[in-house]
Amino acid sequence: MLKFSNMFLFYSDDILSNVITLTLDEHLHCSKVLRKNIDDIIDITDGKGNIYSCKIIAIQKHSTKCEIQSITIKNIPEPKIGIAIAPTKNASRIEWFVEKAIEIGISDIYFIHTDRTEKKSINLQRIEKIAISAMKQSMNVYLPNIQSFKNLKEFNLAIPSFYKQKFIAHCDGTTKLLYETMDKTKSALLMIGPEGDFTKDEIISAQKVDFQSVSLGSSRLRTETAGLVGLMMMKY
Repeated sequence: MLKFSNMFLFYSDDILSNVITLTLDEHLHCSKVLRKNIDDIIDITDGKGNIYSCKIIAIQKHSTKCEIQSITIKNIPEPKIGIAIAPTKNASRIEWFVEKAIEIGISDIYFIHTDRTEKKSINLQRIEKIAISAMKQSMNVYLPNIQSFKNLKEFNLAIPSFYKQKFIAHCDGTTKLLYETMDKTKSALLMIGPEGDFTKDEIISAQKVDFQSVSLGSSRLRTETAGLVGLMMMKY
């Protein structure tokens, strides 16, 4: 288990030589909220598995500059777990899913737009802020890959080759439970549909590119609930 010198974890990918710069919310949280001072030691992650123990060397109006003292590297979590999910009409529900999925531990989140998806756009900038906050809150140091695709055809062409298992959860007759079907030693990708589920044509198209149909149980689940149930089945 990783040990941190402080109970707070900051995020920055602004790393130049031996100096990391905190800006925007991270800078304000460090300098104004926590009132950190010159020579204080803080922990910073780049979201790529690296934890930097840093000494604050300058606090400016719009940034906090920190000198790297030591680096701890956390191995990439294996196997990888990814979920492709349709955005919900109520944005707060899919944001809740993102937050909880990152706290639990997820490798990739893909937003997919299906025939029955009511929400046709998603604010990736806001989602990224939520993702960073959830990563820090849970003291994880890997920021999941988050992408949005305009349709399933585009998504299917972009699926990483390391996902050797691909599943599509739907309510159209399948009785195979996900956790009974998958091999938990291999990376897996699960596709979750919108309110109203996938269409029959979408299910058939997914099966043609090696997605296996699975069930998440007998209850009728909301999209974001289905996402978390599926994640728990794959992870534990």
